[in-house]
Amino acid sequence: MKKLTNLFRIMELTRAQPQYGYALAGIQQDDLSNLAEHHYLVTFTAWQLASHVKKAGAKIDIQKVLEFSLIHDLGELFGGDIAMPYAKVNPKARVHAKAFEAENQKFLSRFFDSQSDHFTALSDEIMDAKSDEAIISKVADYIEITHYKQYIKVFSKFDVDLAGPKLKEKIKKMKDSVAKKELAKFIDNWVKDITKKELHEILYEK
Repeated sequence: MKKLTNLFRIMELTRAQPQYGYALAGIQQDDLSNLAEHHYLVTFTAWQLASHVKKAGAKIDIQKVLEFSLIHDLGELFGGDIAMPYAKVNPKARVHAKAFEAENQKFLSRFFDSQSDHFTALSDEIMDAKSDEAIISKVADYIEITHYKQYIKVFSKFDVDLAGPKLKEKIKKMKDSVAKKELAKFIDNWVKDITKKELHEILYEK
């Protein structure tokens, strides 16, 4: 555990690392999210998704879902953030950005001490999400991004049109039939519900 103090100090930097890929969506500098906020909200979202599908009967390792979510963008501490719409129109740039992020994750692994191999394995798996747990984390990632844009009022139908099909595509790759069914049902409702009410209506409706 000798290196953990240094790791904890490095993690504090996530508070100050903006997700600058959002700038291409027209988000102003003062409104940019940061890695610490994003990781927390993705982890919270993934926890709820995983808990609900597990309660419905899915065989899901919730701890693994949480671990994926906590570290999924950690390499972006040193750069590599890329806007989703830009990545879609320039796939080559996305490949380079992901390679840069993967190299950053590799560099960070040295600070995880006796857990460095575990961190590396998690990083490799979430970069190419194939397990059901990794897919749930990725779904939570897309959901958080969309809700963030809604929260800062730069949200449009384009965001749902972009995220909805992408989420369904990922869910189709899941192996657990219960998780696949429950998440597909949730996304169908999410696409409709996200624009139904303003936040104050949700908070104060009886």
